[in-house]
Amino acid sequence: AFAVSSSGRLLACLSERGVFKVLSINDSLRPLDEANIECRKRPKQMVWCGDDCIALYFAVPTPSNSMQHILFVGGPQDDWIPYQYDTPLHLVSECDGCRIVGAHKVEFVQRVPQSTEAIFSIGNCDPPAMLCYALERYEKGDVCAQESLRLIKNDLGEAVETCIDAAQHEHDPAVVQSLLNAAVFGRHFLSSPPPPTRFVDTCRNLRICHDLRKAPIDMPLTVPQLERLGVSGLIMRLTHRQQHFLANRLCDWVGHPRDHVLFHWACERIRHARGSSCTDDQLCAAVLSKFQGCPGIGYAEVARVAAETHRPHLATMLLSHEPRSNAQIKVLLQLSREGDNDNQIMLRLAVERAAQSHDPDLLHSALVAACGGAPCRREADVQALVRLLREKPLDFQIIADMFGQTLQRGGQHERARGFYEQLGRGKQVAHSAVHQVFRKREVEERTKWLRFAREDFDRCDPGAPEAERSSMQFCALASAEEADLLKAQIVLDELSISKRWQKGPHRLAGLSLVDTLSKLIEIGEVVEADNLHTKMKMSDRRYWRIKVRALSESGNWEELNMMATHRSSPVGYELVVEAFLKHGQHDLAKPFVPKVKNPELQAAYYERMGMHEEARAARAQRHERAGPGRLLQNILRLS
Repeated sequence: AFAVSSSGRLLACLSERGVFKVLSINDSLRPLDEANIECRKRPKQMVWCGDDCIALYFAVPTPSNSMQHILFVGGPQDDWIPYQYDTPLHLVSECDGCRIVGAHKVEFVQRVPQSTEAIFSIGNCDPPAMLCYALERYEKGDVCAQESLRLIKNDLGEAVETCIDAAQHEHDPAVVQSLLNAAVFGRHFLSSPPPPTRFVDTCRNLRICHDLRKAPIDMPLTVPQLERLGVSGLIMRLTHRQQHFLANRLCDWVGHPRDHVLFHWACERIRHARGSSCTDDQLCAAVLSKFQGCPGIGYAEVARVAAETHRPHLATMLLSHEPRSNAQIKVLLQLSREGDNDNQIMLRLAVERAAQSHDPDLLHSALVAACGGAPCRREADVQALVRLLREKPLDFQIIADMFGQTLQRGGQHERARGFYEQLGRGKQVAHSAVHQVFRKREVEERTKWLRFAREDFDRCDPGAPEAERSSMQFCALASAEEADLLKAQIVLDELSISKRWQKGPHRLAGLSLVDTLSKLIEIGEVVEADNLHTKMKMSDRRYWRIKVRALSESGNWEELNMMATHRSSPVGYELVVEAFLKHGQHDLAKPFVPKVKNPELQAAYYERMGMHEEARAARAQRHERAGPGRLLQNILRLS
């Protein structure tokens, strides 16, 4: 048999041969004590009696075919005390002793505390005993009581503490009062008395334990057990024993929060009201009256209990007082799952509160509950969600946006487009069509979805704001231009095959307009690039930049030189000069430097080409142009 002490430090072992050992758990199971009890019968129970004694319970048959119940209590010196009983027993280990539960009574066995032994042992003259003797003489009117105190003057503080400790282990109120009076009596003669915290706590714990031992509670609790359990643990035990009034009074007396007590009371009140004539309004009023003054208490948990007892109306009334949106929405969703036949009132409330909270997790939970599953799964009921969203389109707009974006992230753009069509949101319908364009690889499919996008953008609501109508018109125009570009790219792809373009065949379909023009110029099809630029109505300034960059990247210096020489640049000649200089074509860049309008920039270009004289001349020209009063001097000279 094995038994671990209440502190978890010691392990008691009893072998089949009757060898008993005590091992230290914290010291690698080092043996602390060993004895041979000379009994090979297996005990029915072996428990610790406190932290320094062991109780063994044997049931031994007698010659008269009856059972004799024997309890052995042993200590560190291998001293075993037997106790005989006529009825079966059950042992319960406690931190300060062992509780013996019999058929007719309950007993408590513990080792005599050292403080009690120091006071009440026969013929003892220790300071605690002398302090009690001095108090006894003082109460009898003996003027020589101070002689007993004078003998223990140096140990008076320790004697006071011993009397307080001994009072904690006593059960007789008269003895407890005598020991506490002795402690108070001794404190008066201390030059520097210690803080009264321990004395006050001891009096509080003794009063609590004394009242709990009375009927109808009948809780045989000792002060060491209360200190081990804590006031909060005691309040929790009283609460679970349905002693809510006593637990509440105890909370008020010791200054402990009573939220748990009131919460448990409210739950039990609602559970016991099932089948009674108490209405939901009466229950809600009773709960609210008790919860006043407790701002941190959770109404959602009480509402959950109301829902479990089939009181949805009461749950709804309680949830209206819940400040935490997270807990509120979770309970509403639970109510909607457990059967809500009144037009899904709970689900509607949950979705509304989630939309007001703007919390992503709550929004997702409400969305999953509204459509009956994950949005991207096929079993999701989109029709039910649409019916719910149509009731309050503005309030539930964030829910609709989240559902549509979830579908689009999952690649289900067709479902997203159908969802937005049912809600009548044309802009999102057109955007879903645009997403489909970029997902399709076939040219025919891309053209078809571009046509759908243009038609959707054209169907703009006349009552929409001016900014939205302008945006829709621009998107419709962009879709039409993209469709035209795709058709032109198809023609160019066919030309690349039929005319066998350089490094062909080429696939231009799907590229942007800028990339298409750049690629045409790079492969030498400048004429086709010029035609595409004219067809797509691209500005000359933008096309000039694209063309200069593409010609320089492809190394087509002859075409770039010819274009810059025979055509007037709409953006200036800085790009041409920079392109030539970047690739070391100084001879080609030199004729275009004088066409640069900024003299300082001309000088910088000449410096990069090593033409220092020309650079100084350009700077001198800048100073001449910027001379003070130059225009006025010319006017006066002419006059």
